[in-house]
Amino acid sequence: MMLKSLWLRVSFKKIDIKDFICETDFSGNYEQEPVITWIGHATFLIQIGGVNILTDPVLGDAGILYKIFYKRLFKPGISANKLPNIDFVLISHNHMDHMDAESLLSLKNHKNIHFLVPKGNKRWFDKRGFAKTSEYCWWDKEVFSYDSFDDFGNIDKTLSNSQINFSFLPASHWSQRGVFDKNKTLWGSWLIEYKNSEINGFKIFFAGDTAYDQHFKEISQEYPGINIALMPIGPCEPRKFIAHHHVDAKESLIAFSDLNAEHFVPMHWGTFPLGAENFDLPLHRLVNGWSDFYESGLLDGKSLHLPQIGQKVKFSYQKSQVFSYQKSQVKEEVSLEKLTGFSPDRAFDQDSL
Repeated sequence: MMLKSLWLRVSFKKIDIKDFICETDFSGNYEQEPVITWIGHATFLIQIGGVNILTDPVLGDAGILYKIFYKRLFKPGISANKLPNIDFVLISHNHMDHMDAESLLSLKNHKNIHFLVPKGNKRWFDKRGFAKTSEYCWWDKEVFSYDSFDDFGNIDKTLSNSQINFSFLPASHWSQRGVFDKNKTLWGSWLIEYKNSEINGFKIFFAGDTAYDQHFKEISQEYPGINIALMPIGPCEPRKFIAHHHVDAKESLIAFSDLNAEHFVPMHWGTFPLGAENFDLPLHRLVNGWSDFYESGLLDGKSLHLPQIGQKVKFSYQKSQVFSYQKSQVKEEVSLEKLTGFSPDRAFDQDSL
């Protein structure tokens, strides 16, 4: 698999980097309504309720082995020195492409930053002098109450009783960081729920790395009404091997249906060439799979989002005003016809959005 990945990399068809990257200009440190920026791979900046959250931060090459064997194809959508102050960092598991030492160390100087990690990983952070680290088992929940801030970092007195809840949830994967520590620490997914005096709850699910399994249905039963699901769609091949650890695009859509979430945002594709496939194969399969599911009626009322690396996607707390794609917006953000040869007219029916 590694050899085939290397061969595909040196024999890549020429691609236009501009089609995949958006230069983001942050006008403020905080956002009240949900804003999600894909930085690359499984790294997202999630801004909600005046809180900045970073998932699985990899802001470089994920260590020397990745630099040699799986060299990053696209630079991070936001560099480490341009990030706003991060309040929380969520780690799904300890693989190098999700828990990168250099990236994590670059975040230590952020004010009051809190690292939330799977059981068994706190020791790694404590050894390196991280001030605030908490570890969790599946189904553990942590509630943080705080003052809500406006776009300029000032306390917003109109939003009282603000709280953000983090739940560490199951995934079907594994962990290993060294030679002798396979499955010595836990792995999983995260649910973020924001509430205040005006909002009953807005839920964002971060799937981490996972194969398809029953945990998606279990999570939906425990946490109904998920608004946004950040879902992995690669690597895809060789399927016989990869299926034990990673969903492909079709399985991710089935998992999304199990979750009964409203908005699908793909991740874990295009950044590192981890599988024996061209880098854009997961995107091809996602777009075509979405079309098939959509035409069968399984995705009624759902929205697919295809952000460029570094592009903000804005949502709304009001369901009737939730940001959803129209055909023109799809073409502005990712030209599906140019990248995949697929016409968005098949996948998106404007009258039904």
